[in-house]
Amino acid sequence: MEMEYSLALALEDYLPVIFSLIGVWFLARTVYQLDRGLGMMVFTGLGLLAVGGLLKATWKLLMALNGTDVPLFSQALFPMIAPGFTLIATAVYSYTRQLRGQSAFRWPWLAPLIIIALFGGGSAIIAANGGPWRVPLIMLATIGNVALLLMLAIGAWRRNMRGLAVGFVVVLLVIIGMSQMASNIPQTIAVQWFEQIAQTLAQLAFCLGTWQLTQRMAQEAPVRRLAVSVGQAG
Repeated sequence: MEMEYSLALALEDYLPVIFSLIGVWFLARTVYQLDRGLGMMVFTGLGLLAVGGLLKATWKLLMALNGTDVPLFSQALFPMIAPGFTLIATAVYSYTRQLRGQSAFRWPWLAPLIIIALFGGGSAIIAANGGPWRVPLIMLATIGNVALLLMLAIGAWRRNMRGLAVGFVVVLLVIIGMSQMASNIPQTIAVQWFEQIAQTLAQLAFCLGTWQLTQRMAQEAPVRRLAVSVGQAG
């Protein structure tokens, strides 16, 4: 039996997507200032998140408006956000290495593309055998999202932004908790409202948190570029 979505519920579902995308955009802009290649990796991941998130929200909107079910829209989420979070987390990790004075990876795209191919291949094999093909992609999206939020929390903590670090951990716990609710609790309209509002608040906190953290990171990037230039000149 299909869930009947109200128009308000469907429209509200766009908010966590928008807040999440804005937060990742802050990261992409800041990473691009230090390393354009890594910045483009984050922007690519951002594009994938946008496609997956907006298609899923649009699927819910169409269901609320006239009951139109477009399977492609509802099924596109994890095939998009799994590689998206993988690219973003890899780029942020490489970026933080450079800020600490460590050498950049020579082939930064290689590792994430191999990981994406392995999980994507596993998903394709499961699909060919009629199994739950989304499981590998859900796993990859979760790993990438968790890794990203932990890196942001650690980065904030090291900069003595302790409240911000705790905020990123809380966002992580909310996302995990809502994922468990979606899997284990009957999805009534009331439950969906609770989950969406919690996700919206979590993504708003993520957006504001990345804005504050990237402001500090952006101040450090020119110093790092200068240090590299001086080292190369010497």
